[in-house]
Amino acid sequence: MSKRRKYISLMSCLVVWLVSCDTTIHEYPQTEENALILLELNADRTPPQYYKEVTYDHEGNYQEAELEATLSSAYIPDERLSLRLIAELYKLSSFEDRVDQGVLVARRIVTVDRLKEAPQDTLKFHVPAGIYRALTWADYTLKDDQEDWHYQTEKLDAIQENVDHKPRVNHHKNSAAGSCNFLVDFNLSKSGNPTILQRTRATPAPDHVVPVQLQRAVGRFRLRATDLQEFLKSGNRIEDLSVQIVYKQYVSAGYNVDTENPNRFVQTQTMETIPSLVPEDGSVLLAYDYVLTSLDKEDHVLIDVFIYKDDRELNHYQNITIPLQRNKETVIKGPFLTQKVGSGDIGIDDDFDGGFEVVIPD
Repeated sequence: MSKRRKYISLMSCLVVWLVSCDTTIHEYPQTEENALILLELNADRTPPQYYKEVTYDHEGNYQEAELEATLSSAYIPDERLSLRLIAELYKLSSFEDRVDQGVLVARRIVTVDRLKEAPQDTLKFHVPAGIYRALTWADYTLKDDQEDWHYQTEKLDAIQENVDHKPRVNHHKNSAAGSCNFLVDFNLSKSGNPTILQRTRATPAPDHVVPVQLQRAVGRFRLRATDLQEFLKSGNRIEDLSVQIVYKQYVSAGYNVDTENPNRFVQTQTMETIPSLVPEDGSVLLAYDYVLTSLDKEDHVLIDVFIYKDDRELNHYQNITIPLQRNKETVIKGPFLTQKVGSGDIGIDDDFDGGFEVVIPD
């Protein structure tokens, strides 16, 4: 082989190696010039608080009422799943910068038992003096598997929900997110003990520990039918039913952990569920779901409900507005089994193969 060919071959290998490197290529080594950072991951396992109750009548009108801020019902994740936690550490020029203006120092992924309480894990980093932001995300994946499952998490400022993935249990769409800013300054601490910055307050981190609190990035709703007895008098059975939920307009399908807000939206998606009885009040749980929501404002989704028996439509109730608040639960009630509201048009163009997607720039 000629020297020229050897050179070309060597450069080709180098290019392949550089392209295949993961996002940890900026990670700093453990040296005396670098400070120890212990990033403590605390994903909140407390059930969401109740938010609002929305009651619909026989004509499609509704009334909203605030609910007492008590805890909603908890659930136990499936044994086939693990809790996955992802952390990305960025070095910034200013605390005002977004992470896409900084340098990704490291990215770590860990899985823990699905029931583990906070803190779920502590990650060790060594970094030089500077300004840093840690982004963290938690979701469920197949047991002991770090690969994406319901959410695509290549970048935590551009998470995408896999809307084509339909978990057996919608509770497994649950997710949590959090971030933390900190400063490493050897003039403030000889060992480089970090200073945590929260708005206008600066707090020295105890023993190099930087705690990050992760809260749900979603709001939850439950849709309940209140006309069970009237439905049973018609000779039908709950056990024979299936339910289709159609999300109308645009619904969130992406999330930016840095801004703590949804940043991707898709138009018209559907969900199929099996109804179940609610012994506490004699209603029927038609559906429940988790929707990525904004940090500090109320979001809304608009849905249609279709009730089927053996692929034959028994009833539909359309244009149900659901108010959502992050980390809270909304309860929707109404005569959804027996009262027809709306034309029955699902509003999906059968000749359209694609999907409408909107990405909100940061």
